[in-house]
Amino acid sequence: MDRTANISQDLLTKAINESHDGIIIADAQQQGFPLVYANHGFENLTGYSADEVIGKSYHFLQGGDVGQPEAAAINAAIASNESCVVTLRNYRKDGSMFWNETSISPMHNAESAPTHFIAIQKDVTARILLEQQMGRVDPLVGISNRHHFDQRFTDALVFAKRAHSGMSVLIIEPDLFSQFIQRYGQSAGDECLRSVGDCIAKLFVRTSDCVARYEGGEFAVVSLSFGAGALRQHTQKLCEQVHMLNIPHSDSPLGVVTVSVGGVHCMPTRETTEEMLIGLANSKLQAAKRSGCNSALIIG
Repeated sequence: MDRTANISQDLLTKAINESHDGIIIADAQQQGFPLVYANHGFENLTGYSADEVIGKSYHFLQGGDVGQPEAAAINAAIASNESCVVTLRNYRKDGSMFWNETSISPMHNAESAPTHFIAIQKDVTARILLEQQMGRVDPLVGISNRHHFDQRFTDALVFAKRAHSGMSVLIIEPDLFSQFIQRYGQSAGDECLRSVGDCIAKLFVRTSDCVARYEGGEFAVVSLSFGAGALRQHTQKLCEQVHMLNIPHSDSPLGVVTVSVGGVHCMPTRETTEEMLIGLANSKLQAAKRSGCNSALIIG
């Protein structure tokens, strides 16, 4: 059913153009994906007129700040013909920086080939600055705490349902961690958690990712940026990188600290809840632990 059948083209154009959010459309069939449309919201957000940006690559708002992991996330999503949501630093015409939450989705023709990409942009600078100022960090590990994770998880799930996009949840735990503490002591256990948490945080760096110390020796990750394949690659890489830390663990069959990972990648429905996704991820974590150290199991 065509939901726009009773709406005139003029009304659709007016609605898009008067949106407070920035909306741009890029040509997916041209090299560099040049912009073909920018609404008034984009002009107000960036200070650029539509005439100034038509024909430019969508990258131009990054200015010289091109090393952001979120830019790579956009490129990867576009290359895979997938949607993504990122928050990255962008720069207005006057050079001022703002945090831009950008949702990008492909548009297809009758043959399901991508013809354009549409991006909806929001200035979330105030939110980012507030988050940076508020105490949402676990004092031991230096990453998000459980409270912050729960808030980000709720927001991510609401967005994924509204945008009909995928999301991923991981639960991560050092293998045989209680034995590690018994043998090496609580101080060594705390240092182990800091090292493992740092390893996870350096791997899941997109602004749509939230890495947190969930409870005790468990870590959790929620992300809007990964497909199931990419999530499996990331979890495998995480297992390898923790193993390469070479933290001695004589009670482990591998002789060093390793982690087990359980995860789920899904397209949430109206009935999907945070508890359901955490439960699925945790069940896969337990299955991974039963299969042996240094393993990951992902549903999706």
